Amino acid sequence: MKDKKPKKKELEEKIKVLKKELREKSALAEEYLEHLQYLQADFENYKKNVLKEREEFAKYANEKLIVKLLDVVDNLERALSSAKHSKKALVKGVGMILEQLQDILEKEGVVSIKAMGERFDPYKHEAVMSIATKKHPENTVVEELQKGYSLKSKVIRPAMVKVAKR
Repeated sequence: MKDKKPKKKELEEKIKVLKKELREKSALAEEYLEHLQYLQADFENYKKNVLKEREEFAKYANEKLIVKLLDVVDNLERALSSAKHSKKALVKGVGMILEQLQDILEKEGVVSIKAMGERFDPYKHEAVMSIATKKHPENTVVEELQKGYSLKSKVIRPAMVKVAKR
């Protein structure tokens, strides 16, 4: 019987130690859970802020370009008001404004696509007509009906062209 009492006492002692460890581990788990909840809330706030910043950026991304284009609008208005006095001045003014606008577009990375005399390229050209001719090689652009443009290296509007065929 003496063997049973020390075992019982040992077991009770071990239960006390295990209960204490369980309380400590439970408290630690609670602390981790609370920390995780704070991190989760912070992350949600971060996502909302990034979305808001992205929307704000998209909303005003073209602001610098628009400010440059306002100068062109001003010059067009001046050209129209001077047209009352001379048609020659109007033509000259509109020509200067076109150069100004082309300069702005070029600085923004917009380039016109070369079409006349080029081999037809469906990525750069849109064939709207074809003409039978022996004067030009087959699949050569013989007339540009509307200019095409690329922004950096991406075609944003293909050139509308007339293509030679045999």
